[in-house]
Amino acid sequence: MVRTLKGLVVAIPAALTATGSAVARLVAAEQGDLVLGAVKAAQLKSVEVSIQRDETAYAAQVDLERPKSVDEFFKIAIGQFGRLDAIVLETARGTTRSTLTEKSIAQGARRLLYCLDSALRYCTGDLHVINISPLADRYAVPVAAAFLGGKLATSKSTASSAPSLRMSVISPADGVGSDDGTLARTVLHVLRESRNPDVTETVLWRRPQQPERRSKLAATRPKIMVPL
Repeated sequence: MVRTLKGLVVAIPAALTATGSAVARLVAAEQGDLVLGAVKAAQLKSVEVSIQRDETAYAAQVDLERPKSVDEFFKIAIGQFGRLDAIVLETARGTTRSTLTEKSIAQGARRLLYCLDSALRYCTGDLHVINISPLADRYAVPVAAAFLGGKLATSKSTASSAPSLRMSVISPADGVGSDDGTLARTVLHVLRESRNPDVTETVLWRRPQQPERRSKLAATRPKIMVPL
């Protein structure tokens, strides 16, 4: 396992989400290099303001629904740091009834493939893709399948010197909520890991609450009946 993230170049296209900003802070604290993205120019200013003077970070505008915008984002990332080691993405969960699970999954898979297609044009080393999924299995498996399909297509169409790809999926178990800080710390954990299989999934479970303990004396104390 890698002990430090110092010098690791990490791209977070959605840097203004609660989880994205938490990941960015933790990576910066370990002296990692950051490429931070935001959709709108006004949002980009917020990202730039959040960058501390002692942090090595660059902010760029990116719309993950537009391939040309995604391509420009990764072109800028490579131009700034010379390489790219990891990409942190999030699959959004539908917040209204009109937003179906299938629609969110399709959006997550589409954005992932846009990022792979663009990043691989400029990357020469290993690339680690981390996808934060709102739920295990239901959301995570289809996106991971899209990644494997993209990787297979890449290996067939590029030379043997093409960068190796791996993906880590992080998701809470069904019915188990997870705060942004926990997700961010888990992202750092998988970033520190050395080479692993093509796709791994880390499922976060909530530790069951311990039942209240009664003293042995109270539990075994006989009842005393007082006649009236």
